[in-house]
Amino acid sequence: MIPGRKFAVMAAAAVLLAACSSGGGDTADSSASPAAGGGGPITIATTNFSETKILASMYQQVLEANGVDASIKELTTREVIVPALEKGEVQLTPEYLGSLTEFLNKEVNGADAEQLATGDADATFTAVTPLAEQQGLTLLTPSPAQDQNAFAVTADFASQNNLQTLTQLGEYSQANPITLGGPPECPKRPFCQPGLEQTYNVKVGSFVPLDAGGPLTIQALKQGKVNVGLVFSSSGSVAANDLVVLEDDKGLQTAENILPALYSPAVTDTITTALDKVSAALTTDELQLLNQQVEIDRQSPEKVATAFLEEKGLL
Repeated sequence: MIPGRKFAVMAAAAVLLAACSSGGGDTADSSASPAAGGGGPITIATTNFSETKILASMYQQVLEANGVDASIKELTTREVIVPALEKGEVQLTPEYLGSLTEFLNKEVNGADAEQLATGDADATFTAVTPLAEQQGLTLLTPSPAQDQNAFAVTADFASQNNLQTLTQLGEYSQANPITLGGPPECPKRPFCQPGLEQTYNVKVGSFVPLDAGGPLTIQALKQGKVNVGLVFSSSGSVAANDLVVLEDDKGLQTAENILPALYSPAVTDTITTALDKVSAALTTDELQLLNQQVEIDRQSPEKVATAFLEEKGLL
């Protein structure tokens, strides 16, 4: 998710870059007593973003199924949630690896700290773990599922031109310069057009200013007005519109694997084991389908989360 939530949320905040709620508001309840130790009730913080609503509901349901009293509290942004987590005002939140890494990096090392997050999830997790520990947080094993900036084409375009990776797109574009669609700032952002050109040797014949992975980009792809568009890798619109996300095989984008972040004093083996199973069960493709069910089919995050957990044998 690039610091903040991916491209679109970067301007506002991450993956980015996000509940059924037991209480709303912009700040955590400062009168709440931080958990003194493991074994107490768990409050899961989320934001008003469908994907993290689904994830928070999964965490709540699987914890309760394992005997842990868990509730959900909807807050606003990472800037609110992480400090609340560090104080123990909430004890758990779904996070995004690269974005959280850079948030904690700036908290600990200052606003001008050199970027630690890369496209290598293992290296990024290794880099962020001591920062999290310094802030009183425990990060669990990242999921294979990611929600990051990505470049998509239609399934027909991918099939006709044998495209699965961005490296292959670069090779294809040498004879067939692409028409790229994305937010207006894309031609100047290193992870957008310049990144495609420098990392993958993609020839961009023309750029069409649209939005950041939203309906304008999706529609332009479907109508053939662009043949490559910036999207979010786990978006429900990707699956719903038969789009193919090209593999970022050289790691242009930072790794944005989903992972549970916890207030360290609240961690128990029961919690760790339950949440690790949820993370291991998720993939990016499955996350697309879950988001589609909520964002497009208008099912509730709770219902979608329950069905997924039951299918995976976690409830």
